[in-house]
Amino acid sequence: MSETDHEKVTCMICGKQFSTLGTHINRAHNLSAMEYRSRFPDAILISGEHKEWLSNLVKKRFLQDPTLRQKVSSRTFDFINNKKLSLLLQRDYKSARICLKNSLWKPSIILYGSIIEAILTEKHPHSKDFYGALKLAYKNKDISEREYYRIQIIRDLRNFVHLHKELSEGEEINKYWAKTFAEICESIIRRFNK
Repeated sequence: MSETDHEKVTCMICGKQFSTLGTHINRAHNLSAMEYRSRFPDAILISGEHKEWLSNLVKKRFLQDPTLRQKVSSRTFDFINNKKLSLLLQRDYKSARICLKNSLWKPSIILYGSIIEAILTEKHPHSKDFYGALKLAYKNKDISEREYYRIQIIRDLRNFVHLHKELSEGEEINKYWAKTFAEICESIIRRFNK
């Protein structure tokens, strides 16, 4: 079934019909889905057939690529017991990837560093701080020796959130460090997600 064969849902503002209203209400009426739903509590934003089509598309992708489930789950942070923290990690992980993709090196470094710190301190709750969690992670072989020393640099570069610190240190925030942080973060996620 092609996307054009789907049943339609009607926009409660203008009466136009679409298989899903999200993009339309945002572009045409400058409303988020939540704002639209608060105005029209009984409104349907996506047709049943479109939901089914999306579901089948996702299932097909999982069948075509057996490793996809593992790739996707590695970004859900299911290995973190604190579910509120897990949601925050998902949010910041998405933001970090967007920053990296758009050459926003400093926010990328800060976000990836924060994610690494949160994971290590959550997985080593007996440590008093990030440095203690880092030492325990290295001792328990949760991270490699190379990662251990690079994460030491993460601790310093993350402090560049303070502009005077960045100015006085003279260290360059660049693509290399942003990609390094991203790689370490991905490695840690994969390791704990086993």
